[in-house]
Amino acid sequence: MKQLFDVSGKTILITGASRGIGKSLALGFRDAGAKVFGTGTSESSISWMESESIHGRVGDFTKDDVSRDLIGSIKKEHGKLDVLINNAGISSHTPISMMKDDEMNRIIDINFKGVFRMCQAYYKTHKHEGGTIINISSVLGLTGFTLASVYSGTKGAVIQMSKAMVAEWGSKFRINVICPGFIETEMTENMQGKGNLMEEFNSRIPMRRMGKPEELLGAAIFLASDASSYMTASTLVIDGGMTGTV
Repeated sequence: MKQLFDVSGKTILITGASRGIGKSLALGFRDAGAKVFGTGTSESSISWMESESIHGRVGDFTKDDVSRDLIGSIKKEHGKLDVLINNAGISSHTPISMMKDDEMNRIIDINFKGVFRMCQAYYKTHKHEGGTIINISSVLGLTGFTLASVYSGTKGAVIQMSKAMVAEWGSKFRINVICPGFIETEMTENMQGKGNLMEEFNSRIPMRRMGKPEELLGAAIFLASDASSYMTASTLVIDGGMTGTV
């Protein structure tokens, strides 16, 4: 019987793999037998990768040529990039009334334009071979949340962009989205240290807790493998039931 969830031997690129969800995915795919490339914003942020058998690359995806050069170099070395996982992103807790253009533009550049550029570069370098893209969005791209106006906007844009890319690029590229809920990472540390706030927050989640980064791995492997061969333009929500019960 065909091993539906097998990703061994696949070449996978994960952006924003230096910490949090990206790091967990990188280690998980490595353990599953994939050849993993992970990106970070500096040499120090990826220094741990070599000892973990992950190929680290520094990349600023707000610049056009970085995406093209990175994906092109992986293809040149290995023949093909099988799976692109766009995970890199930043958050903000600035109130709408206090949001400045510089901060807004930075969030848009990284969370939306950076994802667009990576997808575009992947298509241009693999339009004959095809491939698989997994874009990491957020439940805040599906529902509103206080102090997250621009962040929510960019994450919602990633969901709609992914569907539009499927419509335009046809059958050779499968593009799906994972929307995590609130996950225990550096991005949510400011909430985790406040006991009363966390108790109130967790009471809104049917599972009564934040998720762990490793709890996203199963969905990512599913979307990267032949188990999801007829699935595209879809969104998987992994949030402990939060958006399903609002």
